[in-house]
Parts: sequence; structure tokens; C-alpha cells
Amino acid sequence: MPKNLNSDITKLITKYLSIREHSKLELKTKLSSKGFEDSEIVECLHEFSLKNIQSDDRFTEEFIRSRLKKNKGPRLISSELSARGISDTLINEKLFEISDDIWLSGALSALEKKINNAPLLDMNDKKIYSFLIGRGFDHKMIKYALNEYKNER
Repeated sequence: MPKNLNSDITKLITKYLSIREHSKLELKTKLSSKGFEDSEIVECLHEFSLKNIQSDDRFTEEFIRSRLKKNKGPRLISSELSARGISDTLINEKLFEISDDIWLSGALSALEKKINNAPLLDMNDKKIYSFLIGRGFDHKMIKYALNEYKNER
């Protein structure tokens, strides 16, 4: 734990980071809601970041991994990361590391799960397309998933 900083803030940051990775913005928001001064929060977060205890890079990687497990697409993940204060440069760098095969597999898995849970849906139904758009997949990935699903049947 960094020394010479507000011990209440450092204890809370340590507590939050022991549960899961957090972005700087998430931590700042949580701490601000507890009534701490922004300048003290920023100073503490800077120290945690310098010591690599808090890392937006690590947070981004973990966040993407968790969303991939839930069959979320790159557009949705990008939007969610932006809302958590992650830079577009870092988002694009980390999303670029994910192969097209993984994204396409996620789109197909999301489609299969949706159709299996609602078997009365027609494959041409706009609801399916909208569902996958809402999941953050682009048109190319959706077309692939629909074609693969049709070929499997």
C-alpha cells in the first residue's frame, strides 16, 4: 500500500482491487461517492498506478475476457470500456488482439443460445439480427453466424 497518502482511500482502493480489477474511472467514481476529495483520489490512484497495483491495461484485458465468455461482440465491449474511462487507443489495441475466429465463434454461440431458448423464431426474423447487433457484433459477423447456423441444420 502506498505510504503518505490518505489511508482511508488507500484501504478502499486495496479492498476494491482485491475483489476484481477496476479502471481508474470506476475507482474514482466509487471514492467520490464516499465523499473523498478529487485531488486526494487522483493522487492515490496515481501512486497505485505507478506501482502497477492498479492497471487500466490489466482491467481492459480482464474485462474483454469476461465479455467474450458471455458472447459479447467488439462494438458492445468497446462501448462498455469507453464508459469505464478506457482510452480508445487501448481499447482498439486490445480488441485487435482477438482473432476473427473468436469473434465469429461468439456470434454463432450467441445465436445458437438465442434460438434454442426461443425455438419459434424464424431464421429470417429481424429480431435475431437485432439481437446480435445489440450484442455488439457487426454485420459481417452476423451474416457468418446465420450462414453457419443454417449449414449446421
